[in-house]
Amino acid sequence: MNIKYYEEYLHYKNIGIKTKAKEYIDNFIHSFENYDEKELWTIEYLPKIDFDSNGRVRNELFEEIIFPVLWNGYNNKNIELMIWLTKLEQNYCQNLRIWKKMDYKSSTQIIHECYEIAPNNEEILDLYLELKIASISYSIHEWPSGILNGNDGATKDECKNLLDKIPFFHKLDRNKKYFEFINDFEDKLKEYMERLE
Repeated sequence: MNIKYYEEYLHYKNIGIKTKAKEYIDNFIHSFENYDEKELWTIEYLPKIDFDSNGRVRNELFEEIIFPVLWNGYNNKNIELMIWLTKLEQNYCQNLRIWKKMDYKSSTQIIHECYEIAPNNEEILDLYLELKIASISYSIHEWPSGILNGNDGATKDECKNLLDKIPFFHKLDRNKKYFEFINDFEDKLKEYMERLE
């Protein structure tokens, strides 16, 4: 691996010369000699990750270098790498070939697997909570018209399932940051279920 190519990529990216940035990122990717180099660089790089405005890292870098390491980590139940895979959902969901390889797992499914392995890990708990809050926010964004499950209105059984998860949402919310929000969601679920009677 030739780190100078990566440094040149960053330089040209930062000054807005896209063709040179692309040339240097391609050179950097092709400079890796083996998987071990990819793993070492990825583990060092992830804490300094450079997301674009859509919450993604550069696609070819993700596909060729980062994803193989994260996927190997996922398969070996490496919590640290599984957490990073969760955080980079925007990258893998936008790449159908990669997402298919992952059996179309969502970040919520992956973080749930992390939770089952390490239920007291604070980073997992915080990330799981944020994903659940985002999901709740989406499901009630058309309120008072209704509650969504995916793109459709939630059925009574789906609402019951969500209602049964309210204690778990509170458990994740250890600092009570979303206490009122979760309670409000519970009230909306109950009201919506009555409408579905």
